[in-house]
Amino acid sequence: MIRHLFKLIWNRKKSNFLLIAEIFFCFLVLFGVLSLVMYNIRNYTKPLGFKHDNVWLLTMRPSTDSTAQNRQSLEQVLQRVRAFPEVSQASLISSNAPFAFSQMNNSFSYGKVKDIDADIYEVQDEYKDVMQLQVSQGRWFSAQDNASNYEPIVINRAFQQKLFGQEDAIGKLIQGVDSTTFQVVGITDYFRAGSEYAAEEPASFTRINIQKRPDYFWNELLIRVKPGAGVDFEERMVKEISGIGKDWTLEVATLEKMRQNKAKLTLVPMIALGLVCGFLIFNVALGLFGVLWYNINSRRSEIGLRRALGAASGQIYRQFIGEVLVMATLGLILGVVFAVQLPLLQVFQVESAVYNIAIISAVVIIYLLTVVCAFYPSRQAAAIHPAVALHEE
Repeated sequence: MIRHLFKLIWNRKKSNFLLIAEIFFCFLVLFGVLSLVMYNIRNYTKPLGFKHDNVWLLTMRPSTDSTAQNRQSLEQVLQRVRAFPEVSQASLISSNAPFAFSQMNNSFSYGKVKDIDADIYEVQDEYKDVMQLQVSQGRWFSAQDNASNYEPIVINRAFQQKLFGQEDAIGKLIQGVDSTTFQVVGITDYFRAGSEYAAEEPASFTRINIQKRPDYFWNELLIRVKPGAGVDFEERMVKEISGIGKDWTLEVATLEKMRQNKAKLTLVPMIALGLVCGFLIFNVALGLFGVLWYNINSRRSEIGLRRALGAASGQIYRQFIGEVLVMATLGLILGVVFAVQLPLLQVFQVESAVYNIAIISAVVIIYLLTVVCAFYPSRQAAAIHPAVALHEE
């Protein structure tokens, strides 16, 4: 039976080649879209490593360059914000707050492992409580680090595996790109501040010590407010801070709103690609349906002769379904051969499981598509009466 199907397909190789090529390109597009979707879904299901609900980001932009005056005002702002009954905790942070459109990184070295890039976040001791981080090994920053000979640093698990492998990282000394020596004091399992759909990347936290850097002004403050704090408190807080920082420009944003904005950057392209892929699949479906319909009309005498020789309607039905499945298989074999190169070559540094799931899903969808499109034309072919077909001939 299979040999007979291949012979029938070969006899119509010109028309069938276009259909096989269409299935091949449809598979590639479907594989690409599904790979992107699976990549983002797998990232979305992983923990962020922090809690962003009820956290506000206050951005302060002084209008003057007087560092001493701005620093004095900044310390007053910190004291005032933390004194609000609606505030649970607050921490200064560098410009790359979670879900912000900003990134800071540094290169670190340990032993023979050189120049490992990692996102770096400058934070205060209170940052752990603001973001409700969980330190799985070691500890978070504290006042005891004031007397340390090295800069304390907390890293995430992805950074530990990349820099230390299976070696215990607690207490180890690592070198920054500016020759600063850091000592690892703690490890957190997860930290993905870029987006819910972003992959886990090496990340590190360094300690802000205001007293040691009197010439620097941190202009962003993360504030964890108590549930129920709303617009009324925001207006009152901004008003009081404006009274401390004269002529400062103040902006307040919630991390939840920032999260939504970051998510749109991922969801909008995925939706657009999904629509393009759906349009392509629809065209392939029309092509399959049209080719089968044409084959039935051009092969009515062949069908009538087979029925006259004793072929049952089920055999005719299975023949046309089999022809479509064989053509789909030929197109899919070409597509799979190309697609498996991506996980083998580790293209884009994406987990192989993402590609494998996308390949299997694309193959299943293509097969379902071909069966659905072949169902009605094949039923029509099986319903042809031999006397009518031979009479027309």
